Amino acid sequence: MTTNALKRQREPDDEIVVVPAYSPTNSADTMTTSSANTATTTILDLPTELIEYICCCDSLKLIDIFNLAVSHSKLNNCLFHERNSCLWKSKFIQKYGLLDNEEYEVVIDEQNTWKDEIMLRMSLDKAVPAEIIQMPCKYMKFKNVPYHLYPFSQYLNSKNEGHRYYILSAIAAYYKQLQSNECRNENYDLLYMAHQFLIYSCQVYFGYKLSNFLSLPPAEQIVERGFYLLGRWWCPTVNIPYRDINKSLNNIAIDVCNRIRSTNPVHPLFEHENCLKQVVERGKFNLDHDLFDETSTMFILDNIRQIIFSEDQLICYCNHDLNCFLLQQVIDRRKGSVFLLCVIFESVARRLGVKVRLTATSVHNFVSWSSSWPGNKRKNPTCYLVDIAGGGVMRKATVCPVSRKLPEQYIGNSILDLFWTFSKTVEQLTIENMATYKYVLDFQKLLKPDDSEVEFKCQKFHQYYDYCRCPLLRNPSNPYAPNHVDEKNIMYTDWEEIFPLVPKTRGEIHDPKYSIGMMIDTITMGNGSCSSIVTKRGVVVGWTRVPSNNPLPNPTVYHVLIRPDHYFSTAKYQNPVIKAIWEGRYEKLQRQLKPYDYSFKNIGKFFTHYSHELCAFVPINDLAQLYPDDLSYTISKSKNIDCKVKQFTGPHVVPKY
Repeated sequence: MTTNALKRQREPDDEIVVVPAYSPTNSADTMTTSSANTATTTILDLPTELIEYICCCDSLKLIDIFNLAVSHSKLNNCLFHERNSCLWKSKFIQKYGLLDNEEYEVVIDEQNTWKDEIMLRMSLDKAVPAEIIQMPCKYMKFKNVPYHLYPFSQYLNSKNEGHRYYILSAIAAYYKQLQSNECRNENYDLLYMAHQFLIYSCQVYFGYKLSNFLSLPPAEQIVERGFYLLGRWWCPTVNIPYRDINKSLNNIAIDVCNRIRSTNPVHPLFEHENCLKQVVERGKFNLDHDLFDETSTMFILDNIRQIIFSEDQLICYCNHDLNCFLLQQVIDRRKGSVFLLCVIFESVARRLGVKVRLTATSVHNFVSWSSSWPGNKRKNPTCYLVDIAGGGVMRKATVCPVSRKLPEQYIGNSILDLFWTFSKTVEQLTIENMATYKYVLDFQKLLKPDDSEVEFKCQKFHQYYDYCRCPLLRNPSNPYAPNHVDEKNIMYTDWEEIFPLVPKTRGEIHDPKYSIGMMIDTITMGNGSCSSIVTKRGVVVGWTRVPSNNPLPNPTVYHVLIRPDHYFSTAKYQNPVIKAIWEGRYEKLQRQLKPYDYSFKNIGKFFTHYSHELCAFVPINDLAQLYPDDLSYTISKSKNIDCKVKQFTGPHVVPKY
């Protein structure tokens, strides 16, 4: 048996992990001769099925399987010939954990075998970080990274949900690695691109799941699962799996059961021995009706109130904290938006056999209940409102005798209606967070793609803010691929000056006094009747010399990453722009040495980190090569300011993206 024969049997990625097992004293021929001349039984004498069974053991890692396979032809054929064996499934689960169909589903067929799946996922775990490392220099010239230029679109928009998940898993793991690094503030460029790609991949992945969820029959639309998907859509950095949400809600329901048992052990809730198991099972589907009579059900609702509302200040009315609008966070903190507390109440009640309805009106959000027990003889049972904002207190409600609706109740309370009402509620966050407003618009566009009002708001938003369009706008003729409407390669206006083809060197008569990475203040003095002085801070990302015959005192134009200066109040929420600035009659430039401005959204597209020794940002390699002398110039200037600037000892601030 030759080495060449083995190489043909390996997968392309195996080259990285396989350790050759050949030596003059340990060849296939030696092993065969040894087994023939002695009575000792080796692994080669075992049946193929038993060899495969041994290799499924958790103590053997994937690299051990590769090394074993190249040691002998029989082992190679035994382990690699069957691509869909239980061996590869066991190694997939061993490396990536138990499969959870609530998170993603791996489709196994003739084209996608277990061996192919683990090979693909391992390759993407390496390819995604490698692609992110190249992103800053690739997208440096763009105002915003256009969605259609992002990599791995063939996997992100695959019909196979598992392939979409592999991309999201790889980017989430790499992003977590960058954040856990002790020097995470020295990874602006990688953290910036990782965050951008994480948001995009998360919106695509959970956008598909939201679309599939909305297409389910109403009986299968579990309300907490819908709001879980929405939370992952809005905040991709909160990486909590659905099974944890489900477990938390089960635990609350079990606490209610224990309280009921302590006060009323003969309650019909405990008629069956496995009542707690039934509580968990009822969390997986919607109820058609109450399981108990009116008296028993009201007793359950009262105990739910005492468990859920045992703490003070449960309701939060803030308009600046996104955590109050994320189901995962509200359950953990037991505090948040009244809307999500209604969702929690409904979820716990359903597990205990009570069918309640989320009821949104034009003024309040409630949980309404009227007995739907099949044995109830009353034609029109009393309707109650569970006032969530009021601590879960129940009170009788007046309903229309014909429509059986509450006054001012919305026409419908389907999942789509609840999502729409919730999206309108979250719009209050946009007062301080325009990125959240973008997510709200994207979600409303997903819910009502043909709504003219939503389309108008989207057009106005993208007119004023340099955000890319929603990645979930689908082409009806091709629903598995994103249709990035009006997507363009929008570059900075003077990108050829900022990022020149020929590097700009120093050593001439009119050298600029500021270099790339330095923070400068632009002091604009009023002229004529206006005597105000406006100071704006920015970071130099490039410079251009003005011809020497120019009368300006400092003939250099600086390209500065700076806040846009629009007249409307929301300008501070827009992406920073690169503005051409020079010293003139009414402008003065002054170097800023205090390192407190880390909040530029695009800072990581140009710089790797802020250096306290240099009092400047350190450019990424591709930008530094365009201005090769600027780093040494910055170092020379930093020696003169060491005695003037007190060393920064405060906490590092992670840049806001």
